[in-house]
Amino acid sequence: MLSETGLYRDIASDELAPDLIAFEPAYALWSDGSTKRRWLRLPPGDRIDSSDMDHWQMPVGSVFFKEFSRDGVRVETRAIARTGPERFDYWMGAFVWNEAGTDAEFRPDGEENALGTPHDVPTSTQCGTCHNGEAGRALGFSALQLSAAGRLDQLAQDRLLSHAPSPEERFSVPGNPVVSAALGYLHANCGHCHNPNGSASPDTDMNLRLDLGQTSPTATNAYLTTVGVELQYFDGTELIYRVAPGAPEASALVERMRERGAESQMPPFATELVHDEGVAWVTDWIRSLDE
Repeated sequence: MLSETGLYRDIASDELAPDLIAFEPAYALWSDGSTKRRWLRLPPGDRIDSSDMDHWQMPVGSVFFKEFSRDGVRVETRAIARTGPERFDYWMGAFVWNEAGTDAEFRPDGEENALGTPHDVPTSTQCGTCHNGEAGRALGFSALQLSAAGRLDQLAQDRLLSHAPSPEERFSVPGNPVVSAALGYLHANCGHCHNPNGSASPDTDMNLRLDLGQTSPTATNAYLTTVGVELQYFDGTELIYRVAPGAPEASALVERMRERGAESQMPPFATELVHDEGVAWVTDWIRSLDE
């Protein structure tokens, strides 16, 4: 039960444990309009291994929690716990809330249309499909995400990082507002699978994850592996390019973002609704490429 994880001091009154670190990523994963709350628990006295600023590692005993509410109904809370020092020593799963909202039960097989909402709770295997592409498993808790959200300095001041960023290291997504909105969105919604370690890597060399050293839009992984690059292993379309500069309607990236209910939809699961705003950001970026 969720009440056994230590997330709450008193679950009945929704009183959270006092040692939680609440956070909000600068670029959020689209979850069909769900409202989300996120927390991290670190073991007392431990710090985040930030020696590689691109790939933080949480100490053993750390737990991430993320709560989803849909249409005003609290539906599920997901958790990722580091259980040991080895590469795959992680536990992931989702807890589905009861109708009274008094507790939530672990559901390894997930649940479709939980609590009468359109929200589908993922299986534990599906959790790994997305999170195993990042060495530290955390997707929204990173130097890039928290720097852009204005939280990186606070973590350093609280001595929660093994290596604090230097005064020159203030990480941001490169480009003007049109470009950075698109690149940040692709990083958060696609980059966890589309990177050299992600689940999509065996099928495509497309990389939509941002790295901190990429300070120019044209040097980003997303630009280098999509703009003017022909499709690979994608049948059922007459389009030629992943991204056709200046032509969103001729870009397979946009076509797949607009798909739902088909095998070609992207992301492939955990969403049933097209994120019109996200599509608009990527569309505007592609349109700007011929300027």
